[in-house]
Amino acid sequence: MTQMSRTLPDWIGWVEEEQCQLNLPPERLAFLLAIHIFSKEGEQAQLSEAELQHGFSFVSHGFNLAEDTLVSRGNNAINDLVRQRLLSRFQTDASEGDSLYRLTRLGVAIVEFFIAQRDVNQIKLSLQLEQISQDLNKIADTIAADPDEQQWQQEVAGRLTYSVADQLARIDDTQRAMDEQQNAVKANIAALLNKNWHEAISACEQLLRETGHTLRELQDTLDNAGHGLQLSLLTIEERLQQQNRGQVLAPLCQQLQAKLDAITLWGSQCIELWARYDLHVHRFIRTAIDMDKNRAFSQRLRESIRQFEQHNWQLRVAQAQPLLELRAETLAAYAEEVTGVLPDELEYQEMVDVSAELSQRIQVYLQQFADTGQPLDMAAVLKTYLEDFPHYQHFDIARLLIDEAVKLGHANVECLGGAQPDWQRINAHGAEVQAHVIDQY
Repeated sequence: MTQMSRTLPDWIGWVEEEQCQLNLPPERLAFLLAIHIFSKEGEQAQLSEAELQHGFSFVSHGFNLAEDTLVSRGNNAINDLVRQRLLSRFQTDASEGDSLYRLTRLGVAIVEFFIAQRDVNQIKLSLQLEQISQDLNKIADTIAADPDEQQWQQEVAGRLTYSVADQLARIDDTQRAMDEQQNAVKANIAALLNKNWHEAISACEQLLRETGHTLRELQDTLDNAGHGLQLSLLTIEERLQQQNRGQVLAPLCQQLQAKLDAITLWGSQCIELWARYDLHVHRFIRTAIDMDKNRAFSQRLRESIRQFEQHNWQLRVAQAQPLLELRAETLAAYAEEVTGVLPDELEYQEMVDVSAELSQRIQVYLQQFADTGQPLDMAAVLKTYLEDFPHYQHFDIARLLIDEAVKLGHANVECLGGAQPDWQRINAHGAEVQAHVIDQY
């Protein structure tokens, strides 16, 4: 704002006074592009109303609009662009009502922006950085050679003011185009998840992975070249300050350094923000799977492995060669067989067997609620049941009990879209659970 001749209130008052506004639906923007193309192809920049109607017919055909109202819609589009100061109207003959039309500065700027936007997406960041590096090297070499005034203006002032600054502006445009691409990917992921999340998981994963990979490649390229560019700009600034005619260009070098720092910093922030968004989407998917009432994802997994023995599959087993024990005589001394009966307390049990046994006990314990139709309050049941187990087993026991309780039924308030239940403590160590009372078996 310090470079503006007016303050912010002045600008706001000017916009209100001039009634500046823009409303460009896709068909209006396409019509504006058509006017620009017709003006470029013709010998003159101005177009007649018939030529505008001809251009609008291409737009109408491209958007599959009705042909019977073509003329009236064309007139409305022309008047709309004139009203928004994108098109200027000039009366040629007041008696016949003929007019000539020409794009305003605002109209040309909008068209050129969208044309440049397509070019920005096709320019490689590595090529832009390489061009900046070459320009900076030429500037440094020219300053060191003590050039005359003409060479100074062309190879130092001109190249630094226009070429380097323009390339940095293009890199900034590339980043802004990437910002728009990220927003488009986010909108696509949101549409997929809202439509059918369990069918869209693989598509979301691919979009997240591809966009994150692209951001990382761009930032790695910028980080690798950014340090060298900063050193080159710093060297040029020091050499400029040593000469009287270079004092004018020294602040420009500082501005370019600040611009490069801002570009690099925003690239790092983009990667961090995208990583947070990636984590947010994965958390949403995991939560959706855990809270899926219809168990759609679990059912799809069961169907995928059902009757797997009838499908074409191959199992590969890698077995490493055993190591030879060279101390055979030592092993022979302890080779006698030990006989006896191991007490039940010391008998080893696999974790799978222990979990299965606990699940059966929990299933029997909870079945009485379903048989009697008694509501099942998860918090109360967990608090009572966990009292018989040590603290370090509470998490595993609670997980098994919740799994068995979900198999019995569901809460009627969930089907009615009730509010989320309150968190309730289930042990003396601060563990809490949030669950509706199961009353439908």
